[in-house]
Amino acid sequence: MSRAGLAIRILLLAAGMVVAAVLSAWVAFTFLTRGGEVTVPVLEGVELRAALELTSRDQLGLRVQGTGYDIGTPPGHVISQDPPPGTRIKANRIVYVIVSQGTPSVFIPDLSGLTLRKAELQLAQAGLTLGKIGHTHDDETPPGSVITQSPAPGHFVARNSGIDLLLGDGPRPAVYLLPDMTGFPMETVLSRIRDWKMRSGRIMEIVDETVPPGTVAALTPPPGSAVTEGQSIHLTVTKMPGPAEPAQVVLYHHTEPFGLLDRTLKLVLETGEGEKTVWEDTVGPGTSISIPVVVSSPGVLKAYVDGVLVEEEEVP
Repeated sequence: MSRAGLAIRILLLAAGMVVAAVLSAWVAFTFLTRGGEVTVPVLEGVELRAALELTSRDQLGLRVQGTGYDIGTPPGHVISQDPPPGTRIKANRIVYVIVSQGTPSVFIPDLSGLTLRKAELQLAQAGLTLGKIGHTHDDETPPGSVITQSPAPGHFVARNSGIDLLLGDGPRPAVYLLPDMTGFPMETVLSRIRDWKMRSGRIMEIVDETVPPGTVAALTPPPGSAVTEGQSIHLTVTKMPGPAEPAQVVLYHHTEPFGLLDRTLKLVLETGEGEKTVWEDTVGPGTSISIPVVVSSPGVLKAYVDGVLVEEEEVP
C-alpha cells in the first residue's frame, strides 16, 4: 500500500472515531436531560378518584387546587388541570386540578307521594336539602307521604337550597260533640266512650251522698266540647264518704286561647304536707275545661302551662 493510501485510511479511521464520540455524547446528553420524563394524562372531565388512579399509574402526584361551578362538568369531576394534558414532565411531579361542584343552580324534582325518606334521598341527589316539615290530614295521601312542597317542582334554585315539605297524616278523624253524660252510671259512660272510638282517661272520685256511688259527676273535656276519635275522656265519679273524711272538692276552670298547638296544663296542690301534682294533661287551642280537685287541707292551687306558672289561688 502506498503512503497516500495509508494516510487516507488513517484519516477515515480518525473521522469515524470523532463521529462515534459525538453520537455517544449526544445520547448521554439526551438521557441526562430527558430521562425519567412522562406524559401528563387527560384528567379534564374525569371523576376525581379515577384521575388519582391515572396520575399514580403514570408516576405523577395529584393535588386539588380548588373547586368551582361548571355547567358542563358533573360534581366531583375535574374541570381543568395544570400542566395541560400531553405535556412532558419529570416523573413524580404534581398535577394540580380544579374540581367541579356542579352547576350553581339545580332543578327541583317533584316529590309528591314520596315517603319522607325517599324525598330526602331525591333532594340529596338533586343537590338540595330538606327544609321545614309540616303535617296535615288528607284523605287522598297515604300517611307519611308528601302532599306538597315549597318551592314548587319544575323550577331552578340555588344549589343546597332547603325544600319545605307538607306530609299527610291520613284521613281526618271523626269529630263529635261530647254529650252531657253527667248523672249516668260510670259503666254506661265508659261503654259509650268505647263505642265512639275514644279512650277512657283518668277516673277521679269525689264524695257525694246525694247520688249513688259510681255516678259520673263531671267530664273533661266538658259536655258540648268537640272531641275526636282516639281522644281521652276523663271522668269524675261519686263515692260514699269514708270515716272522718274531711276532703272538699274545688272546681278549677281553665280556658286555653286559640292558637296552633296543644299545650300542657298541670295543677299542683301545695299544702302543709308539701306539693303534689293533682292533674296534668294536654289542652287543645280554644278549649275550656273544668277540673275537680280534691282538697283535704287548706293550701294553694297552682296552674302551670307548658311549665310556666300562670295562676295560683288559695283553697278551699
